[in-house]
Amino acid sequence: MVTERKRNPIKLADIGRREQPRTRKRNKGEDISEDKNGNKIILHFNYGLKEKLIKDRELIMSKKYLIRIPAKHSCETIFKDYLMLERQENSVYIGNCVLLDMIRGIRTYFNHRFTVELLYKPELMQLKNLGDPSKTIYSEIYGCEHLLRLLTCIGKLISPKEFDDASFHVLRLHLQRFLDFLDATKDKYLSAENYVAIQ
Repeated sequence: MVTERKRNPIKLADIGRREQPRTRKRNKGEDISEDKNGNKIILHFNYGLKEKLIKDRELIMSKKYLIRIPAKHSCETIFKDYLMLERQENSVYIGNCVLLDMIRGIRTYFNHRFTVELLYKPELMQLKNLGDPSKTIYSEIYGCEHLLRLLTCIGKLISPKEFDDASFHVLRLHLQRFLDFLDATKDKYLSAENYVAIQ
């Protein structure tokens, strides 16, 4: 049984295979990426999510666990759950194409950057068992752990130059709203049962 314990301090720079870009000093609970013009994506990770991210890294890098695949709740399932919730509670958001574009964008980044940004070294052998990478849709196989890893580095993947100021602001709000959804549902999507010891 995988157990959890508090760890302090939490450093988001430890998440993923590569460190986050050097930026201004972070306030507690922030993940900040900033471009040369001062535009930035700011996502606030609550302590519970940061604990999950650190525990995820520890289990894989130090304790020789891997995440079970296919995931019980794949990224595609999470996307559908989120959109369904928005339809039920906030029809104004689902009517806004920015929300749907954001989900499509996250899916695209996830699948295109998966092997570059989102895997720890022990997971590479597991990846080889999936077959032809060109035919693999990672968002249908992997779940919330890898999705959160993506969100820790989303700022360096999104170019503010592709948006006007108003659109970029709306995108940031939608990304934070999605992250808050993952925080609220973390007990469902981020279970200790998602991990299996390496034989």
